[in-house]
Amino acid sequence: MGELIFKKTNTALAVLLTNVTLGVYVPYWFISRRNSIDRLGKTSISFGWLKFLFVIYAFLAFYFVLGGAFLTEMGIDFFDTINIIITFIGLGITYFSVFRVAEAMEKNDADLDFNRVWLILFHIWYLQYKINRMK
Repeated sequence: MGELIFKKTNTALAVLLTNVTLGVYVPYWFISRRNSIDRLGKTSISFGWLKFLFVIYAFLAFYFVLGGAFLTEMGIDFFDTINIIITFIGLGITYFSVFRVAEAMEKNDADLDFNRVWLILFHIWYLQYKINRMK
């Protein structure tokens, strides 16, 4: 079909950014590549949910860095519980989005083949690795 054009980023840098930003980079990765993902055709990705996840992750990263200084023990326990819930919701959104992008890329480029186990283990990092290897 059409030529796939995605931003190439060093995979190690993507791993580093994910860890340094406490996960905020994961939804940002999708949002920053929206035009390329939209060119793939219908992917069923909700960029609204990814933007929501970006804001929530940014807030939780801020909380992780400074929250303990301002909250009581009960407040810290409350935010820790919210953090666990948001983490599982975020994983669901991330994996759904990763698999939809991989499927759309495979449909648009017959030479591409994504290993589903690698997608589960390395999500956007594996996508970025495959994107970097595209001609």
